Amino acid sequence: YGGGYAEVFVTKLNASGTALSYSTYIGGSGWEQGNGIAVDGSGNAYITGETSSINYDVTSGAFQTTYGGWWDVFVTKLNATGTALIYSTYIGGSDIDIAYGIAVDGSGNAYVTGRTLSTNYDVTPGAFQTTYGGGWNDVFVTKLNAGGTALVYSTYIGGNGEDHGQGIAVDGSGHAYVTGRTASTDYDVTSGAFQTTFDGGWDAFVTKRSEE
Repeated sequence: YGGGYAEVFVTKLNASGTALSYSTYIGGSGWEQGNGIAVDGSGNAYITGETSSINYDVTSGAFQTTYGGWWDVFVTKLNATGTALIYSTYIGGSDIDIAYGIAVDGSGNAYVTGRTLSTNYDVTPGAFQTTYGGGWNDVFVTKLNAGGTALVYSTYIGGNGEDHGQGIAVDGSGHAYVTGRTASTDYDVTSGAFQTTFDGGWDAFVTKRSEE
């Protein structure tokens, strides 16, 4: 155990459920929570969640190697035997950033979604929404390149209320499908969609993002 209040664990169980193939802690001196995991065709595990550790396990040359604020997203790629990090990075601004869902495409790009309170969350030029939408939390959708060294794209999605991205999937063409919950009366909906008006309380959303 690395210390702090809580750590991530990653555990691979064998096919018959009788033994561990590997099991490891990942974490620093603060709080870590693993909220999402995906596996590629080579058996590498991609883990995401939240950390408050200034010394979370990051790798040299990763996209963001220093802690950004109150809570940061982490994206960690663990090799197929659970013995080493292929890459590990923070993603986040100066406020609370938490990831809940992760997916990986055939080229090894990781797609992450969650919620952010940071008005300076890492977004990319020309992304769908480059400024914080207001309210209490925006969804973020972030695509990290296969080496974990740069963002392919990153965007806010959100309106005047609270918006949480909680699950993500990606198709063979690179479109990201994001789902979660919103309390925004002006969440971004498209003309002709199944339900274009807010129904009160919390509504589910399903949003499909293009590959670029």
